[in-house]
Amino acid sequence: MAKSGDIINGIAKTQEERILLTQIAAKAEACREKCYLTHTKFLDMHEGALAAQFLRTLGEKNARFWGGYEHAERQVLFFLPEWMEELPAEGEDCPMTVIRCFKQKGDNLTHRDYLGSLMGMGLRRDGIGDILVGEHGADILVLKEIAPYLLMNYTKAGRKSLRVAEIPLSQLTVPQEKVSFVRDTVASMRLDAVASSLFRLSRAKAADAIRAGKVFVNQQECLRPDKEVQEKDRITLRGTGRGEVEEILGESKKGRIVVLLKRFG
Repeated sequence: MAKSGDIINGIAKTQEERILLTQIAAKAEACREKCYLTHTKFLDMHEGALAAQFLRTLGEKNARFWGGYEHAERQVLFFLPEWMEELPAEGEDCPMTVIRCFKQKGDNLTHRDYLGSLMGMGLRRDGIGDILVGEHGADILVLKEIAPYLLMNYTKAGRKSLRVAEIPLSQLTVPQEKVSFVRDTVASMRLDAVASSLFRLSRAKAADAIRAGKVFVNQQECLRPDKEVQEKDRITLRGTGRGEVEEILGESKKGRIVVLLKRFG
């Protein structure tokens, strides 16, 4: 633990980050010493990036991130004992489940409505994963420990009535995202230049957002505006949206790089 303690002190910038990394170190140690699966609660993208940095420095190889489906933004960090080869997607060892919410026909509920109502029930955010809004209502990934409470008490989002049921992860409905494409030119494939085009910001504002820890490349926090991005890199600006470098098309007559960018939502 002395080694991990030194690493934590070198990475953590706040007391909250120090507490988080200490908890993660304890989960890793419990897995090694007792030889059973351990896991955190749901981590947001910043916490996940911080944890990934800690694990890389620690040299931890038996850790896995998973949020219930591919490209989940909020993920649980698992530590697998040597005898376990794959993450448990079902059964007693899987710590997460899905609460499916059915709204009334004609009601219009957004992600904010569902999240606000859950927080209004006094639940902690780290017990709740992604909220996937669809035509039926929403599928909400949660830790199993809070599922019984939700099944008994989650009856409204805002002023709209809900009917809820628990479903297995295998029946999770991931809505097809609306996608739009934009062809643009950038001075270089630096992150600040591409993010500026993708999110319709000035390059200075894009650089500020990156330095503030609001921009993630392939779900990893990046603080360097000069980071080179590649085709198929997925870029997220927290609180704004997500996109992807679909294709680098070549060079314009003025020497700028022509890119095809994909925007989600």
